[in-house]
Amino acid sequence: MRFRLAATLLALTASFALAQNPSKQRLCDAASVTMVNHDGGVIIKKVMLSGKWGTNDATVYLPDKEIANGAVVLSHSAIHTNNGSPVDLLPFALALAHAGAAVIVPARSLVWPPTDQSTNREGAVVICAEHWLIDHTTVFNNGEPTVSDKNIVVREGYAYVGPRVCDPTVLDQCDFMDPFVSEDCALKHYCRQSVWVPVGETEGGDSTRSIISDQGSKAASWLQKELGLAPIRALVAAQSSPGS
Repeated sequence: MRFRLAATLLALTASFALAQNPSKQRLCDAASVTMVNHDGGVIIKKVMLSGKWGTNDATVYLPDKEIANGAVVLSHSAIHTNNGSPVDLLPFALALAHAGAAVIVPARSLVWPPTDQSTNREGAVVICAEHWLIDHTTVFNNGEPTVSDKNIVVREGYAYVGPRVCDPTVLDQCDFMDPFVSEDCALKHYCRQSVWVPVGETEGGDSTRSIISDQGSKAASWLQKELGLAPIRALVAAQSSPGS
């Protein structure tokens, strides 16, 4: 099982070029939000993400407090394997929210194993989910890494769970990118340092098999430590719609 720190500031040059072209920044339309439910100390919402790329009905889990301990973007809400039952990732997201994290999960299934290197890598919906989370949540220390008196990072603000995605501004090929290294890093608004749980990856480390095996328990425990969350509860079925 592999987890990583995403070095978001490495893409400044490419991001600056995109920042000079506002037409490329209009990736996400205004999202419509409806209250869905409560689960203990967690507020559950549906967020309709949209843009020229289409629409997606994402689920958002928000701790019922003014400042979240951390924030997490999931790329997919389930993992579909070719030889087993689907793995629902909403209980994983809800457990993180009960521990104090704000979490957004687009409604779509990750195919495992991927059929080719572009499978599961649609970038626009993940980036729009990241944008919504940054725009609508307040994170401890403004989401900036917390450092010790020896200048060592002891706590991160953001995390991403999913594969590297295709840059939606590059139309003729898949340029892999982290959603937290998105189109305006030069302006810093959506550019954030984050930790990464690689899922659905085809190169290097990957945590998909581990999450399929334990429904994300190990990954949740690792994120709890990295984001400074409260202890993780046992993963239970998540509520995602009224009356569920």
